Amino acid sequence: MSITTSRTSGNATITIDHSKCTACGICVHVCKDFSLELKDKVLRETTNPLFGCIGCGHCVAVCPEDAIMVTGRTLSETDYYQLPEESAGYEALRGLMEKRRSIRDFKDKPVPQELIDKIMEAASTAPMGLPPSDVGVLVLNSKEKVREFSFEFIDVLKSMKFMVHPAVLPLMRPFMKKEDYNMMGEFIRPLINFMIDSKKVDKNYLLYDAPLAFMFYGKVSDPADPYIACTYAMLAAESLGLGTCMIGSVGPFLKRTGKDFKAKYNLPQRLNDSLMLIVGYQKYKFRKGIRRTFAQIEG
Repeated sequence: MSITTSRTSGNATITIDHSKCTACGICVHVCKDFSLELKDKVLRETTNPLFGCIGCGHCVAVCPEDAIMVTGRTLSETDYYQLPEESAGYEALRGLMEKRRSIRDFKDKPVPQELIDKIMEAASTAPMGLPPSDVGVLVLNSKEKVREFSFEFIDVLKSMKFMVHPAVLPLMRPFMKKEDYNMMGEFIRPLINFMIDSKKVDKNYLLYDAPLAFMFYGKVSDPADPYIACTYAMLAAESLGLGTCMIGSVGPFLKRTGKDFKAKYNLPQRLNDSLMLIVGYQKYKFRKGIRRTFAQIEG
């Protein structure tokens, strides 16, 4: 039995080089599909794995003798590489996180393609649930493209305006949770009206005319996968001296509407969860951090 994703429907292939294998058993311990076993001190594939090899590559990554290889499910031998000996320490990482702010004011300066590539390379290392990743990415790599996307999306919002009209919304109340109903009237309606009015005076308060924007979206993936990849991209951009801001007001509207809009940007018609990230050189310098807290911590 294999686990199907939008990119593959088969299992990965495990190849064991018995001339190198010392039967240390590390690969057996890290394989949580139970695809490997030691029998009579010989490593072999089992006949009763949980699902069949999903191509996580853990066994390849831990083998001290390079005696095992996993290919298939989009993986090839060239996809494996040596890990660096050192990585960022806690203080450096915390410093990066503390300096991060949600930036909505950018210099009129394009982000070089070299930095865009680095952001994408870092984001692709994000945990992906079941490999291969079902996360897709739309890249808007200029202020002009970001503005065009923004204003066309606002037109989609305009077509939905009737749903939050004061005369229509109460009719939907019996079919909605109280919290959702209140949000529609207190947040969604003012937001849609504000975006429409802002476009009329040529102001982009959706993506703020950023010189770069990413949309991370899921197809049949876990809903968290696009958010995690977007977070990795955000931190990568910050490490490159760029300012960022996550925009969550686009994805929810595109789940069930915007057919022509999605077709133009080659987005799946059955769009799952998504999150946008705007990126650029920040216009103003922030001099103080703000301490945040969780709503609740137990244990």
